[in-house]
Amino acid sequence: MFNLNFTNASTTQIVNDLKNKGYFAAEEALEEQYIDELLQEVDFNSILVNNNDVGVVIAQNIKFFTHCLASSKKTYDIITSRKILEICKEYFDDNYKLTNHRVYQVNQKAHMPWHTDNNLQSGKQLAAKHNMPGLLFLIYFSDVTTNAFQYLKGSHKWSSKYDHEIYLSDDFIEKNYKPDILSFPMKKGSLIISDIHGIHRAEPFQDDNYNRTTLLFQVDQVGSEYVGHGEKNLVNTEYLDNLTPEVMDYLGFGFSRTYPAFPNSSVATLKPQDILALQKRLLPQTVEAFFKYIVNSLLPANVIINAKRILWDLKQNK
Repeated sequence: MFNLNFTNASTTQIVNDLKNKGYFAAEEALEEQYIDELLQEVDFNSILVNNNDVGVVIAQNIKFFTHCLASSKKTYDIITSRKILEICKEYFDDNYKLTNHRVYQVNQKAHMPWHTDNNLQSGKQLAAKHNMPGLLFLIYFSDVTTNAFQYLKGSHKWSSKYDHEIYLSDDFIEKNYKPDILSFPMKKGSLIISDIHGIHRAEPFQDDNYNRTTLLFQVDQVGSEYVGHGEKNLVNTEYLDNLTPEVMDYLGFGFSRTYPAFPNSSVATLKPQDILALQKRLLPQTVEAFFKYIVNSLLPANVIINAKRILWDLKQNK
């Protein structure tokens, strides 16, 4: 999973970098083959429509696979890995919890504003900024040449003076903090950890032939005054082969969660071309649905049941 350079890296040094600089970066920390196998567990071309399962949704130019702990064992193993837990245990002074996670793919264009991730929500809306310690983990699942993670050097120590702002404009950052902008174009498998109080974004881009795939997850030191903080973690019990009291607390077993899953998606968050592609996929299913409806309307229920019994017997006899 993780390469030896990252696994053997001093956890104390990583934590010192996070507290002093606000970030830590490791080139190709995750093995490329592991990423390729993980992405086999995520089908970005299959969008949920009346599908009683977890899967991919679209919000404009980004495809999100939010509930990956429910259907990607390899993602679960990364997020609950011993190295990640060691970093969290040494960084935080009190109980820490996984508050959100997702694999997402950005394509064609994106313009993320400068922001911090120390957010408190009321339903779907941002309510305020909090002072809980927290860490943002990013792992590139593709080579990132553009749309790289960007971070304002040292901003985790002074960003609170902008807690009244939801975003900071590009012009404001360029005018006041341009020399402090750090960019992280890195290879597939590279890991970046940052303080959630640091001001950051992904560098804007526009390129129809480029996309970036990333795993993101956030861990916060959730105090008793912030019960309900975070998105719900849907976990496949099949994956819990490393279940300990530490992992249970980290995943939030028995802890209230009141935030909706991100993003808030619907047909309205699809682009026109995605809606057209969806219609093409739905057309044969629509024809099938009408045929079934007509059959079920015209034939008595016992006839349909007997027909299913006959088909089952024929299948078994083969």
